[in-house]
Amino acid sequence: MESMKILLVAAEMAPLAKVGGLGDVIGSLPAALVARGHDVQVLIPAYHQQLTQGLATHVTLTTGRGRIVESNHHDLPCPVWLLETPGFLRRRGRPYLNKAGEPWSDNPIQFGLLSRVAADIASGNLAMGWQPDVVHCNDWHTGLTPVWMRLQGAAPASVMTIHNAGFNGCYPAQTLERLGLPAHLYHPDALEFYGSLSLLKAGVIFSDRVTTVSPSYAAEIQTAEFGGGLDGVYRARSGVLSGILNGIDYACWNPSTDPVLHHPFDAEQTDGKSHQRQQLIRELGLAFDHNHKAPVIAWVGRLTEQKGIDLLLHALPQLMQKNLRLVVLGAGDKHWERELLKLGKIHQGRLAVHTGFNEELAHKLYAGADMLLMPSRFEPCGLAQLIAMRYGTVPLVTPVGGLKDTVMDGDPKSDAANGLLISAPDVDALLATVDRALELYDQPQRWQQRMVNAMKLRFEWDQAAAAYEALYRDALKERMKGHSLRVA
Repeated sequence: MESMKILLVAAEMAPLAKVGGLGDVIGSLPAALVARGHDVQVLIPAYHQQLTQGLATHVTLTTGRGRIVESNHHDLPCPVWLLETPGFLRRRGRPYLNKAGEPWSDNPIQFGLLSRVAADIASGNLAMGWQPDVVHCNDWHTGLTPVWMRLQGAAPASVMTIHNAGFNGCYPAQTLERLGLPAHLYHPDALEFYGSLSLLKAGVIFSDRVTTVSPSYAAEIQTAEFGGGLDGVYRARSGVLSGILNGIDYACWNPSTDPVLHHPFDAEQTDGKSHQRQQLIRELGLAFDHNHKAPVIAWVGRLTEQKGIDLLLHALPQLMQKNLRLVVLGAGDKHWERELLKLGKIHQGRLAVHTGFNEELAHKLYAGADMLLMPSRFEPCGLAQLIAMRYGTVPLVTPVGGLKDTVMDGDPKSDAANGLLISAPDVDALLATVDRALELYDQPQRWQQRMVNAMKLRFEWDQAAAAYEALYRDALKERMKGHSLRVA
């Protein structure tokens, strides 16, 4: 098939700038697209001087607004254009929030400029020496890109991926003028959102195709419960809305070659996992289990109500009465962190709490734990359950979003199940599922089957890249037929 020129625009890209899953996706998807023969460029902001230090200016923006530099570091899957502006540099590595934990006051202006620059590249208005066939935007930070592309009459197709519909990018109506956009766009059929301006809505309405990071989440955001107020817009755009599951890096997350592990293992030879489990118990000071009857349950992720941390805390008194050990690794609301640390002292040997994020400990947890607890209220895709399954750690999850698409429960005798589903995001359902898991864990052959099923599953980035490739071609065909929405 013919190669395409693809521009990915985002607020994050690992390892250059990462806050959450968005950074992981933009750090991985380009490599898979390049491997499929496409010419890929990425545009992200430069949040601190070190990123651009020593790099030559590729293009200087007009009126002193900043410059674009190109990084071709060997760790990167493709060339990366870094947008350096005084506003982004002032953030010193904090993309969205200042030291006080509040959103930067110039977020709409800075990210609006990122969108404008992306559209200028797409339109050929910037002398980059390269022009894309497709511009792939990600989350509200890049939502104005399709709008500017339409205003400029840009030929490339546009795709908007929603990684989390809970963040709408809402700002006061007067922001429209500050962004330099025409007044007629302040309309319910355009950017207006209950008296404000929504940058996510802009991207959803004016892009050629809209995706989310799992098929189930694409359906969920069309409901009032999960749509963040934009469910009507998603329903109106349902004809171009789809879900594509994220992948994980199976070279990085590989229990047979993971340099962090002292006892490698795989789906064919799982003995190393039990050794990793005993090592984890020793390292974390958990109560030793000579009979291998008390499983280790892990929580790896943000400590937020979205992830169900409040459910875990309410369930803890009863969980601590069961024959299990629990390890929590994550950061989030300081209130939850304090509560967990306090409970960790009360239940020493049964509960280990590590606030913040530690990559090495995460690898050890995925390898040494028996189960992963993930009682999310919503989960656009979820990466923790994919990594856990790679390491034979059976996920206990709520059936929402990407969790529903990747974890299958079933009869205890089922040969296909790879996890257990928590029927609802509430304490009773969580405890009932833990009880089911303990009962299954006490049946070694059946537990081994579920563990091996999980390990054999694959969610490769090449699969995601192939789906995006088909989507890009579909959007391009429609652009060439002239069926795209126009901006007056």
